[in-house]
Amino acid sequence: MRSRFSFLVLAAAVVAAPAFAQDNQPAGRWDGVLVRDGAQAPISVDLREDDGIWRGRLELDGASSPLDGLRVAGNSVHFEQPRQGVFDGTVSGDSITGSISASDSKGADSKGSFNLSREEPPEPYGDAITSSGP
Repeated sequence: MRSRFSFLVLAAAVVAAPAFAQDNQPAGRWDGVLVRDGAQAPISVDLREDDGIWRGRLELDGASSPLDGLRVAGNSVHFEQPRQGVFDGTVSGDSITGSISASDSKGADSKGSFNLSREEPPEPYGDAITSSGP
């Protein structure tokens, strides 16, 4: 009896593992703040996966551009942006925290950090229809 129960628990864990793993996938829209040299700037990152290939866009300083060198491995996200720097982050549930490093044209290094939260996707059919009255 005990071994049968253990087998059932193990089987349930194997079946549930992909569902838990998907929660840590970074696909979606992420909004937050970039802090560099003491200055804060709003930042948005869109990430999506198509057939094992990750693609994304970065919105920063009023400009939007595709992500270069985007890599996702486990809960790590890496991408690069010309004139902005190299971003390395860690996904934890609905947040990504990480660091950014860049060198300017004079060779001076600049470091910073970013903190993003996943934006909830809109309901596919909008708000629920409700009624009131007698």
